[in-house]
Amino acid sequence: MNRWRRGVVVGVDGSDAGDRALDWAASEAVRHGARLTVLSAYVVPVTPAAVGFGLGPEEMRAQAEDVVGRALRRLADARIRRPGSVPDAADVDGQVLRSSPAAALVQRSSTTDLVVVGRRGLNTFDRVVLGSVSSAVSAMANGPVAVVPGDVEIGPVWRVVAGVDSDDRAASVLGIAYEEAERAVAPLTVVHAIEQDRVAGITNDELAWALRYREDVTANLHEEAMRWSEKHPGVPWSLEVRSGGAADVLRHHVDRNTVLVVGGRRHTPLAGRILGSVPDRLVRHAPCPVIVAHEQR
Repeated sequence: MNRWRRGVVVGVDGSDAGDRALDWAASEAVRHGARLTVLSAYVVPVTPAAVGFGLGPEEMRAQAEDVVGRALRRLADARIRRPGSVPDAADVDGQVLRSSPAAALVQRSSTTDLVVVGRRGLNTFDRVVLGSVSSAVSAMANGPVAVVPGDVEIGPVWRVVAGVDSDDRAASVLGIAYEEAERAVAPLTVVHAIEQDRVAGITNDELAWALRYREDVTANLHEEAMRWSEKHPGVPWSLEVRSGGAADVLRHHVDRNTVLVVGGRRHTPLAGRILGSVPDRLVRHAPCPVIVAHEQR
């Protein structure tokens, strides 16, 4: 039974990064037998300007409509050149909204199965001070979000990696990861990272505690993964518990043909960058699409 009744929404802006996100979202919609919505949003400046200076609401909407039209033509061309790689025309629609792109996609994340955004390259100043639509949406979404790098391979998914913690978010991550692996006919690797300061014991008691902690975490995650495996018996899976920082451990396990699924806690993009949140680091630096498994609200 296909749970993806509400479909996939992809944000486009006419950039190369947006095109790559569109291509990946189309493949994802095909894998899940889901409807695809191509969305572009525009903001009308509220500051006064001289008559005839800049673009007005009608012109800005026309530009956004052109972006969506170009995206739909790209899909139509792919439908001819690579049959089966994108959804049928009847399962694709385009939308234009008067809103900031990030706000529009965050809002749609409450009512769709997956929101997809592209990741474009930013310099250090932009990342720290200005941020990006992809960072904002992945941090503040009300449901699952996929961030797609601009140079990702569009094609078969060779492996799905689930980055899990030992908290109640593991179930959300594993639920999405198992379904991704099942639809892609790919193996799943469940990965948990133990920070170094939890295992570097000085005394024998501390070392014994660290070993018990590792054994307990491994047993609990194995049990949780087994429960999901019973729902998806065709998915081959393995569990790896590694020492190190979570973002570094997960980046070591992925390449451009991987889909990485991680848990997310809703926060502002700036807080994620300042505090060094794992999902924020991964959506900005991982070489593969990263799905942040925010629970729907």
